[in-house]
Amino acid sequence: MSQMSLQLIVGLGNPDKKLLPTRHNVGFWFLDALSEKLCKDFSSQKKYDSDIFQFEQQEKLFYMMKPMSYINNSGVPIKKFIKNKNISPENILIVYDDLDLTTGKTRLKLGGGSGGHNGLNSIIEQLGSRNFWRLRIGIDKPDDKHHVIDYVLGKPSKEDKESIFESIHFVINEIDTFFSGNGSALMNKLNGDIK
Repeated sequence: MSQMSLQLIVGLGNPDKKLLPTRHNVGFWFLDALSEKLCKDFSSQKKYDSDIFQFEQQEKLFYMMKPMSYINNSGVPIKKFIKNKNISPENILIVYDDLDLTTGKTRLKLGGGSGGHNGLNSIIEQLGSRNFWRLRIGIDKPDDKHHVIDYVLGKPSKEDKESIFESIHFVINEIDTFFSGNGSALMNKLNGDIK
């Protein structure tokens, strides 16, 4: 379980311009920062209803994907893409916001449930598998559970956004470890305190 044979990184988010700066778009923020680091531009691929770029390292090809289908239907374009590219679920990393982690905390693991995240629910349903890698980035949660939707679709404070981006850049600085497939080393680094 400690080895990753990574082929695809998916960042979850909502494409609506009004929603781009909201907490639910942490996965998009991650891939945008990664594309900047790798000096790669996304291209819109209507066939997969996604923005995608590819990156080659050590003679291996990696794909980066932002589904444009809205989070609740993320599984549909992912299923279409991996079927076409012959990618197995265990070779996918999904990056998304997590209410159960304090702001800026990161957790990396293979497999598990959805934790109530609608994007993961869609992915699990479409792929017929829970056996994919997850990078959870904490956004904390509101005091009143009835305000969860407004909270995730709201903008973080300046301080919280800085904390989230600190985590994003910390992870991206370890991206070579992702590409080399050393899952156990990554989990040790990312699942601890980064501050």
